[in-house]
Amino acid sequence: MNWDIYLDHIRSDSGLVADAARRGLEADVPCCEGWTVRHLVGHLGQVQREKELIVRERLSAPPEEITIPEADLVDWFEEGSAMLLDALVGADPAGPAWTWHEPDQTIGFWYRRMAQEALIHRVDAEQSFGTVSGVDEALAGDGVDELIAVMLTGLPDWASFRATGQTVCLSVPGKSWSLEEGSFSGISPSTGNTYEDLLAFEAAAPRADIATSISGDAAAMDLWLWGRGPIDKLTVEGDSALADTLRQAAKEATQ
Repeated sequence: MNWDIYLDHIRSDSGLVADAARRGLEADVPCCEGWTVRHLVGHLGQVQREKELIVRERLSAPPEEITIPEADLVDWFEEGSAMLLDALVGADPAGPAWTWHEPDQTIGFWYRRMAQEALIHRVDAEQSFGTVSGVDEALAGDGVDELIAVMLTGLPDWASFRATGQTVCLSVPGKSWSLEEGSFSGISPSTGNTYEDLLAFEAAAPRADIATSISGDAAAMDLWLWGRGPIDKLTVEGDSALADTLRQAAKEATQ
């Protein structure tokens, strides 16, 4: 997507979060168990301010955690969103910046990530009051691609993948992804933690003998993968249990 379009979505979706928050900070957030809108706004505000620091100061490591205020939370959130946008506008997307995704250490990563973060939490905020405004199809399709390529697939070099032979194909207008179910094992050299036969999906070449096909519009696909929308707005063909397994893997990858 065009970099300016990401900025437009950060701006509009952050504004809708603030609008929802002014309706009541103590409303429950349906898809975030135990959270109220106050928790949601604090979380998104904290994330945006931390990324503003990374971009503005070209940090090569994560900053210290930002403190969330008790009072004037919505004003604080709006101020932080404006600061993030100002930092991104003044930055080259190809410029270096720390990210948690090792293959991409550029400011452009945060353009995309912050647009997708604002979208999902805008949906959370609006669901708290029972009405969700439209989701842009291009942004949603980009969100599906980000979740799959950045969060769900791509094991580190020290991990081994054992495939089950079961493949699922996700399709939205103009784009599709083939994923193979399996498990990964290995020992992290940085932490020493051992992982054994944990659920995983990896990108696979398109094939005819897929076990499960899931298709629909990009907004429905994106919200389902993020646990913000039902699968019944999509068409599932084949093994529905594999669709449930994919959703579980997506949940684990995005927590």
